[in-house]
Amino acid sequence: MGIIKKHCGCLCCLLMGWMDVHASIEHITERGRRIGHHATLGMCGWHHFGYCHKGKERQFMIGEFGPSLALGRIPFEEFFGDERKILLPVQNFVLRRFAADPWPEYNLPGKVAIDTRNEWIELNHATAQ
Repeated sequence: MGIIKKHCGCLCCLLMGWMDVHASIEHITERGRRIGHHATLGMCGWHHFGYCHKGKERQFMIGEFGPSLALGRIPFEEFFGDERKILLPVQNFVLRRFAADPWPEYNLPGKVAIDTRNEWIELNHATAQ
């Protein structure tokens, strides 16, 4: 979880092209219960709790950063994909990249960002078929 917070940042922001956005840990749940510490995602205050960035309105946040999980699971998962089937494998992809070639805190490499987005697109495409 520490690596997610300090080295990966908010996964959803990363998928939207915003790198190194500070994150808290969001535990994936099933039927309202956490499924374990292995099933966690890095999410910023917007994506996790629905907190707008300073001076920004909700519509701006949705347009620039995508929907917030706190404002509704259905629109969030329609946009980003299912937490367990799409986002967790993408988060694990970033963690594997970090394990293979660690980077400094809050300094995710651009190549990792591009590869992560491509992985997300591939998983969403495969799931849609």
